[in-house]
Amino acid sequence: MERKWTDWQYSRDELMKTPSVASGWTVEREEMDRAKACTLVYSAARKLQLPQITSASACVYLHRFFMRHSLKEYHHYNVAATCLFLACKAEESLRKLDVFIPVIAYYASKGHRKAVLGTSEYEKWRSVIVTTEPIVLEALCFDMVVDHPHVSLVSMLERTSLDERRKQMAWSFVADCMRVPVCLVHEARTVAGAAVELAMRVAPEQGDEAVLDGAGVRRAEVARVVQWLLEFYAREAQARRPVAEAVQTPASSPASPSIG
Repeated sequence: MERKWTDWQYSRDELMKTPSVASGWTVEREEMDRAKACTLVYSAARKLQLPQITSASACVYLHRFFMRHSLKEYHHYNVAATCLFLACKAEESLRKLDVFIPVIAYYASKGHRKAVLGTSEYEKWRSVIVTTEPIVLEALCFDMVVDHPHVSLVSMLERTSLDERRKQMAWSFVADCMRVPVCLVHEARTVAGAAVELAMRVAPEQGDEAVLDGAGVRRAEVARVVQWLLEFYAREAQARRPVAEAVQTPASSPASPSIG
């Protein structure tokens, strides 16, 4: 059956045939680049004091965009900045460019660059956002509506006996789910259920097996999301390992800079 242009539901197989993969990216590299882009979104959103729904919408826009465009064409940080700016508009949490751009530039450069109004760095980012915004809107078919797992998670946590620590874990896990394109494959309620399941796995208690009963989720689907996120964590840890090993190299080594 032919896919409708405004159909945002995909299969895992379709995620292996994206424009980025067709351009030479591996599936794993694309997932990591998407995750890095969403990490930029979250970092900037926290600094800008944006609601969680705004940053989550930005992540969904980004994942949808890269189902129709390649990472070879559009740098993930440029798209991340544009999607967050669009999400600010869509979720009525507006921020002016002269406030927004310095924060984006800071986190995109890992704190190495400043983009004060009137500087070339500021103009570069302003041009990126203004130029990329209509391209993103067209790719999204101007469809800014997102069914967020956060809404389902609120109702799930209200009806469970999870303590405050495990509830906070669930919120962290649902945020991590937005960093990978889980939202393109699974329903929002399933993602919320997976966040609860992960929190219970980290800190198990007696009676956990009944927590999701009546939550309106399929256990098999929840298990798939949980496995997806665990596999992502493993790949992310593997990618960070060379950096961690370099930092932990003894200072006496000629190849190791002095840290202090």
